[in-house]
Amino acid sequence: MLKINKITCKEARLDDLASLLYCFRHELALLKERKLTYSRDDAKEELSDYFTSEYEVYLADKADKAIAYCILRVFDKTVWLEQLFVLEEARRNKYARQLLSIANQRANDLGKETAFINVHPNNHKMIKFLASNDYDVLNLIEVRKLYNKEKINSKINVGENSFKY
Repeated sequence: MLKINKITCKEARLDDLASLLYCFRHELALLKERKLTYSRDDAKEELSDYFTSEYEVYLADKADKAIAYCILRVFDKTVWLEQLFVLEEARRNKYARQLLSIANQRANDLGKETAFINVHPNNHKMIKFLASNDYDVLNLIEVRKLYNKEKINSKINVGENSFKY
């Protein structure tokens, strides 16, 4: 049985959360065909930023093993699902759906109809998962300038627009 707990203290289960966050960042780097320059210590440092009043951290355990987590940002009565990750070996068991339902319930608690989610445009598995949960309205495109010495080898099209990605 999956147990999902809200983690309220940065010391509680920090190693488990950092391991999952490290895996999440590794998969994001692969999506962008980049080498990961991120360590488990970096993950711990990033996590410490999430233990504030704006963020809620949820950790999912199966048989006392941390297998998934999500991070919500609750700001101005709006819920943003900042991160949702399930270990590869635990996928396709509706665990992500259970975490997504927490985000939707928090939005409903605040009088909103839905949570907002940012997703990498080439994260096809997550996009398919979100679509299967009725998330299919493109709400925002985030753009930025190239970082110093950044090299980007791919492009993505959104409607009539082409972006480096």
